[in-house]
Amino acid sequence: MKKIPFRIFITVLIAGMVGIFGEIILKYNIDRLSDNYRMIANEIVVNRQYTTQINLLAYQHQALVSRHVITEDEAAYDGYEAEAEQIRVRLLKELEEFSERMAGDEREQIFHKVYSNMNSYLQNANTALKFSREGSKGTAAYYCNNIMNNFLQKVNGSIQELDEFTTAELEDAYERMESYIWISRISEIICITAIIVATVICLLYCVRITSNLDRYKDELEKEVEERNAKTIAIQNNTIIGMANLIENRDGDTGGHVKRTSGYVGLIAKAAQEEGYYSEILTDSYIGLLVKAAPLHDIGKIAVPDSILKKPGKLTPEEFEKIKDHAAEGGKIVREVLENIEEKEYVDIAEQVASCHHEKWDGSGYPHGLKETDIPIGARIMAIADVFDALVSKRCYKEAMTSKEAFDVIQKSAGTHFDPVLARLFLENKEKVCSILSCG
Repeated sequence: MKKIPFRIFITVLIAGMVGIFGEIILKYNIDRLSDNYRMIANEIVVNRQYTTQINLLAYQHQALVSRHVITEDEAAYDGYEAEAEQIRVRLLKELEEFSERMAGDEREQIFHKVYSNMNSYLQNANTALKFSREGSKGTAAYYCNNIMNNFLQKVNGSIQELDEFTTAELEDAYERMESYIWISRISEIICITAIIVATVICLLYCVRITSNLDRYKDELEKEVEERNAKTIAIQNNTIIGMANLIENRDGDTGGHVKRTSGYVGLIAKAAQEEGYYSEILTDSYIGLLVKAAPLHDIGKIAVPDSILKKPGKLTPEEFEKIKDHAAEGGKIVREVLENIEEKEYVDIAEQVASCHHEKWDGSGYPHGLKETDIPIGARIMAIADVFDALVSKRCYKEAMTSKEAFDVIQKSAGTHFDPVLARLFLENKEKVCSILSCG
C-alpha cells in the first residue's frame, strides 16, 4: 500500500465506493421497477379475463331477454327468466370479485362507471322482462334494442378505458426501466474511465457492474417477452374454451373444434398453392382464419338447450330460432373481441361466425349471399363444418361414413359449396381422413 501514491489510492477508494453504492442503488431501483412491471403485467392478464367473462355473460343475458321478448310460447317464459336470473347472479359475482382488484382513485372511478352502467342495464332488463310477461312486447323490444344496448355500450366503453389506463401504467413502468438502464450505461462509461486512470482493481470492479447490468437487462427483456407470450396464450385459450363450451352443449367434447380448424387450414393452404384468391389467402390470413375457426358456432350460446339438444326433428319455428345463431355469433364476436384483438382477426372471425351457413347458390342464411359475395373464409368454413357434422354423431342423428360424407360434398359443389374449394377438399381425402382420425 505504501508504494501506491496517495492520490491514486484515494481515486481507487472513491471509484470503489461510487461503484459499490451505484450498483446497490441501481439494483434496488431495477428490482423495484421489475417487480412493479410484473405486478402490472399480471394485473392486465387477470383483468382481461374478468372483463371478457363480464362481456360474455352480459351478452348471454341480453340474448335470453331478447328471446323472452320475441317468443310467443308462454310456456318458455319461465325457462328464459330462470336462465337470465342465473346469469345475472353470476354477473354480479364477477363484478364483486373484479371490484376487489380496483384499488386506486382513478381505477375505482372507472370501475364505478362499469358497475353503475351494468346495474342500470340489469334494472332495465328486469323492466323489459316485466313488460314482456305482461304482453307489452313493443315496449319490451324498445328496452332491449335501445336502452339495454345503450348501457352495454357504455359498459364496453368503460372497460376499454380501464384497459387503456392499465396499459399506460405498464408502458410507464417499462419507460422508467429503460431510463434506469440508460443511466446504468452512463455509469458504466464513468467507471471504465476511472478504471483506466486509476488501477486494474477499478477495472475489474466496473466489469462486474457491467456484467450485472447486462444480466438484469436480458432478464427483463426475456420476462417482457414471456409475459406477452403468456397474454397471447391466455387469449387463445379463452377463445378455444369459449368454443368448446358451445360445442359441449351440442354433445361434442371438443373434437369438432379441433377437426374443423384442421380442415380449414388444409383447404386454405391447398387454395393458396393453386393460386386461388392468392391476394387474400396469405400465410398471415390463413393463420388468423385457423385461429378464428373455433368461433364459428359461438352464436349457439343464444339458442335454448330445449332446441339445441332436441333428439327429434325441429319444427319450422325451432329451425328459424336455431338459424339466428349465425347473425348472433357475428354480433358476439364483434362486441366481445373488438377491444382485445387486432382488427383483421376480428373481421375474419365475424365473417366466419355470421356467414358459414351461406350457400353458393344464394339459398343460405342469414343474408342469402351468393357465390363470391360470400367471404372466402366463410366459404372454407362451410365445407369444414358440414363435413365434420356429417361424420359426427349427434343427439338427433347417427354419423355418416367418411365416404358418404365426401359424396355429399361432391354432390353439393356448385350449389351449397364453392366448386373450386370443394374440388380441392376432395383432392385431399387422405389428409382429411388423417385429421378425422386424429380428432
